[in-house]
Order: sequence, then structure tokens, then C-alpha cells
Amino acid sequence: MKTDIIRVHVVILGMLLVIWLVPTNYNFLIWNIFLALIPFDLALLIRYAKKHRLVKGLITLGWLAFFPNAMYMVTDFSHLSSIGTGLMTETQFFNYAILAVGVLTGLILGIASAHIVGRVYCQKSSTFWTILFYMILSFVSAYGIYLGRFLRINSWEIVSDPQKVIKLFTSSISMHSLVFVISFGALQFALLVLYHMVRRINVD
Repeated sequence: MKTDIIRVHVVILGMLLVIWLVPTNYNFLIWNIFLALIPFDLALLIRYAKKHRLVKGLITLGWLAFFPNAMYMVTDFSHLSSIGTGLMTETQFFNYAILAVGVLTGLILGIASAHIVGRVYCQKSSTFWTILFYMILSFVSAYGIYLGRFLRINSWEIVSDPQKVIKLFTSSISMHSLVFVISFGALQFALLVLYHMVRRINVD
């Protein structure tokens, strides 16, 4: 397993290097993919620290704070406006491919981390509890994405500036945020459940 984890990080490092070296409109993906990698790594730490409840609990809180960063990347498709959506020119082909691989990488890391944490906390429970975990996580994450996308709150500000986070959180409750949370919560929930069901298929 450790070899597979190293390979994942090597592949992601290679992707970041390509995005950095080639001319593209989407260099911000480097930072976003890095933030998406954090909950994946924290999920692995939760998996290996599962016998130490206090450590596991603290890491889980950190994971929950950073998890929306991975699923946040689905909103990066909004940056297609910078090149247009017609897919008619070579520049559009290239930039679209770079953006898509960045977004999908973030989503895969997020979904994988949710699966790992779900296995740690729900592995001895029925599928019902796993699905419930995914549902709650999806809508909590959706609100985290909203806070990051529209109010520009960073995950670490929960610790560094909690008063700012609380103030913006309470002032953000509106129909605008409600529709966003419902839409993107449902999107995440669908992806997590689909991944859960596909993982259960026996292909042997």
C-alpha cells in the first residue's frame, strides 16, 4: 500500500510540474491541487492512527476543515469563461484539457479521502450509516465550498481567525447560499454514493 501511495504522489507531482512548465491560463490549479491533496493525506493518517482515538479525532477535524478544498475544484470549471466554451481552437483544446485534468484530480482525491474516512468510522456498520455519513459530509462540504468560493474564507482561518469565520458564516445565510448548498451538496452526494457502489462491484 505504501508503494501505491508514493506512486499517487509522484503522479500528482508530475502533473503539477507540467502545469507549471507549460503555458496555460490555469496556473492556479497548482495551488488548488495541493490543497486537494491535504485531505487525502490526512485521511491516510486517520487510517493509520485509528487505534489512537485522540490523535484520530484531531486529525479528523483537520480533514473535515480541508475536505471542501478538494470538492471545491468542481467550481473551477467557471474559469472556462477565460477561453470560451466553443472548443474551436487549439488553444481552447489545450487549456480545456489542463483545466479538466486539474478539476478531476481534485475530485478523485476528495472522493478517495471520503471513502477512506468512511471506512474508518463506518466499516463495521451497515451501508445505511455509510450513506448517511456521505450525505452529512456532502452538505457540510458544500457550505464550506460556498464560504471559500464567494466569501474567500480559507480552511486555516478556522484556527487563525475564528471570529472572522463565524461573522461571515452567520451573515452568509441566504437563498443564494441555500440553493448553492443544495445543488453542490447533491452533486457531491451523488458522486460519493456512485463511487461507493462501484467499489462494491466484484469484477473477479
